[in-house]
Amino acid sequence: MTTSRRHTNATQSRWPLGRLAVLLVLLSSLCAPVRTLAGSVEIIVNPAQATAPIDRTLLRAIFTMRLRQWPDGTPVHVFVLPDRDEATALFCREQLGTYPYVMRSTWDRMVFTGTGLAPTVVDSEREMRERVRSTPGAIGYVRRADTSDGRRTLPRLLLAALRGDPHG
Repeated sequence: MTTSRRHTNATQSRWPLGRLAVLLVLLSSLCAPVRTLAGSVEIIVNPAQATAPIDRTLLRAIFTMRLRQWPDGTPVHVFVLPDRDEATALFCREQLGTYPYVMRSTWDRMVFTGTGLAPTVVDSEREMRERVRSTPGAIGYVRRADTSDGRRTLPRLLLAALRGDPHG
């Protein structure tokens, strides 16, 4: 009898911790989508390619360096942020459905085998915007501007030309 009482007491004393754990998991899952939305990224292209339709398949071909020319014949120039940048992780997960280390492995394999080049790495989002705007055929990505202050929301794939306004 004492064994079953001890077991019952132990179960009852652990139950509040179980409730707390379940509550913490639920709260963290509710907060996760807010963080994801706040950290979304958008695709930016050079003004000359602003009319080119870009879907996920085309985007993957461009960023894996398999597509070397735009439909009009202009060479594609890919710009990326450093692998450790949070925007890169978001971009790879949201837009390409992969991880930065997978992209780096793909680029390294192409460079080492002589079958292609790696994208140009820029140091900041500001530099990314400047390089994409000034390089014909360029494409890159930046964090989505915060729209909580009433500014217009930007589409998931930004196909409009960069106008120089860092907030879209």
